[in-house]
Amino acid sequence: MENNFLSTPLIKIKVDVFYHSCPHNVTSGFYSCDPEEIASKLKGMKAVVIVGKYDEEHIKLYKEAALRAGINPLLVRVVDATWGENSIEENKKILENGWVAELALVEEKGLPVSRRELIKGELKIAKDRIDKPVWISDMCRLYRACTLCQDSCPYNAIKVDKKNGVIIDYNKCVACGLCVASCPMSALQFPSFSQQAIFELSKIKGDKRISCYKDTGNSIKLPCIGMLSAVDLVMLRSSGKVELYCPGCELSKNLDGLKSTVEDLNNAVGGFSLTVPGYNIQPKEVEKNIKIEQFSFLANKAEGRQNIIKNNNLPDISYEVQINEKICTMCESCAKWCPTNALTIEYSNDSEKLLFNPDKCIGCKICINVCPEGDNGCSSGSKAIKVFTAKEVKHEIKTLMKDEIVRCRVCGAIVGSRKSLNLVKKVMKERGLECEDEWLERCPTHRAEYSYKKFFGKEVRFKPRRGPNDLGRV
Repeated sequence: MENNFLSTPLIKIKVDVFYHSCPHNVTSGFYSCDPEEIASKLKGMKAVVIVGKYDEEHIKLYKEAALRAGINPLLVRVVDATWGENSIEENKKILENGWVAELALVEEKGLPVSRRELIKGELKIAKDRIDKPVWISDMCRLYRACTLCQDSCPYNAIKVDKKNGVIIDYNKCVACGLCVASCPMSALQFPSFSQQAIFELSKIKGDKRISCYKDTGNSIKLPCIGMLSAVDLVMLRSSGKVELYCPGCELSKNLDGLKSTVEDLNNAVGGFSLTVPGYNIQPKEVEKNIKIEQFSFLANKAEGRQNIIKNNNLPDISYEVQINEKICTMCESCAKWCPTNALTIEYSNDSEKLLFNPDKCIGCKICINVCPEGDNGCSSGSKAIKVFTAKEVKHEIKTLMKDEIVRCRVCGAIVGSRKSLNLVKKVMKERGLECEDEWLERCPTHRAEYSYKKFFGKEVRFKPRRGPNDLGRV
């Protein structure tokens, strides 16, 4: 079944293919293991797939050659000559969408000194790149309320600052990829493997073996398979079976969430396998194809998730939301911040409702974070709103809260809910301030008019102060 993707257009990077041959790898191509000589052939390239030998010795050689040639090493991918043309095409697709590579943290390092450089007394410094997740601010609209990435990191390497955004401590970060998998907006990505690259790989028909750079076999190599979200897995599965392989390292202890996701997906549609040291999931018989329709922004995994679940009846965790009517003031903050519109406000002439759609909720708990009623922390137990896993999946939209709408006594504009105005009155009285209903139940302009006439007299004409943008207006 053809995948019909619609995404924000990105400039594709030109990718070259360089064939390397040496005594360890007798094929056609450039024959030398001198990094300077290889670098001379790579100069001028932006991104390159090197077809040669995939082992520790040669990967180190190719990286040094790329640095000497002035190429961002995160835009270099190595394919063993025995892996075939399909592997070359997959790695070209990854590099074509490697725009995040330029956002990686730069680290200057000295290159090994050759005999020629030693004689000349030359010392070469190159700009290496650190392949750890980067925060893309333009793709993150939620950092003043969302803490999903921070909560996902077991190493305390991420902090969400409401003023400055997401701050990553690269001294603590181990590149496990859990923050990348957790972000519903794709605002955290690995420089060597963009979110767009994952989606583009999904368009290539055929089964896929996916592993990390430590795997010496033929596979699509990621920094860590822990970076894959449920959306990523289903996208990849839409064009064939998916085999996930972890060769084992200190990061394999972080894959419990991935194991659970793969098990659920395998039970639903089959075609998934996962191998981790001491753990193995065998693929179930493929029962059906994955259907993916167009949606507005493919990198928005929150939207993609809803699209995929809806069209394929996939297993999903359903969430429930409750409102504490004693402390909720219908301030609307939860609905304004909800990234998937699971919470919305519905107005009528004399009332407003807070509605909840469980089919859109992703359990991000941003609504709890932004709720002003309750303690200053993010404890769901003492906030006006509470999110929890539902015992049974429900698909109907329900009303969480309903309140009277108060309109301006002069112009009829909405002033707020009755509960929110009652709170304003209570707070003002606690602070010893006067609060008349005649003043409270007016829009800001007519409140100012009321206060002005009360102070200067009813016969005085009220003229609102004009700002610099009001010059020339009648």
